[in-house]
Amino acid sequence: MPGTKLILALFCAIAPYAFCGESPYEIAVGQVKSGNCAAAVRTMTPALHAATKPIPAAYLLVSVCQTQMEQSAEAEATLRNGLAAHPGAAVLERALGELLMHAHSDSPEAGHLLAQAVTHMPGDPEARHYYAQWAYMNSLERVCTTQEQAALRLPGLNDTALLQMNTLLAICVSRLKDTAGARSAFRRANEINLRQKNYDPVAAWEYMQFLGRVGDQTELQSIVDQILERVPEFGPARLERAKRFDRAGRPAQAVEEARLVLKGVGNDFNIERAAHAILARSFTALGRADEASREQAWIESHPNPETPR
Repeated sequence: MPGTKLILALFCAIAPYAFCGESPYEIAVGQVKSGNCAAAVRTMTPALHAATKPIPAAYLLVSVCQTQMEQSAEAEATLRNGLAAHPGAAVLERALGELLMHAHSDSPEAGHLLAQAVTHMPGDPEARHYYAQWAYMNSLERVCTTQEQAALRLPGLNDTALLQMNTLLAICVSRLKDTAGARSAFRRANEINLRQKNYDPVAAWEYMQFLGRVGDQTELQSIVDQILERVPEFGPARLERAKRFDRAGRPAQAVEEARLVLKGVGNDFNIERAAHAILARSFTALGRADEASREQAWIESHPNPETPR
């Protein structure tokens, strides 16, 4: 008969967490680290339904995997089950609040859960940042500002977090009509952005929009130049340059930039429509009537949905 060690080794290969020193959660963590979320969910599912409930982190792990696998309903159910087993577990409140916020930005439950997570984990910058995001999307600028300022005072934040937090803080402060405070936060965010390996043009675009609102064309054009130096295909920055040529009465350069806008990335409907409007005006100024007519026809066939007919 085979020895005890051989029998145990064979059993460990079949059911490694039963007698081999590893819990299902520990095995699932290893599976996630190896990039196999589906296996981690399969490993943890029996444990989540057992009489003895696993730790909150186990529910969090499964929900993160389910979210990555685009199973948002299952992730929500997992987090709710976790909170039923562990009422007041802050990591689960934070995760469920974030999930509900992304699904429905005006969800009162999301705001309540994130506020609870902040109360239970006051030293967690992530909980405060998510609560600030929810507040921003629900026009609660003072809550957004307070939470983001508190988050930024906490230790251990990397540059990516600092960029996101300072940018959101600047947006909320600007809504409170504090131009100096918003400018200061935007400048801090921009300094961080410039030293990042992966430059974020969307964060810089928020800065651009603020500068446009306060009428600071000099600094705005400086930010446009910074963006296009690093991400030359970013359409919103190209549009600002096209506008500058349009205002300066330089239609040939405006046409060149507007065409680059339409070939670029990061555009929405309003940016695309503005580029076609610049093309129509510039072609008219250049005496290129056929091209101007084509651009005008595009504009008329794509009305601004916010403009009443």
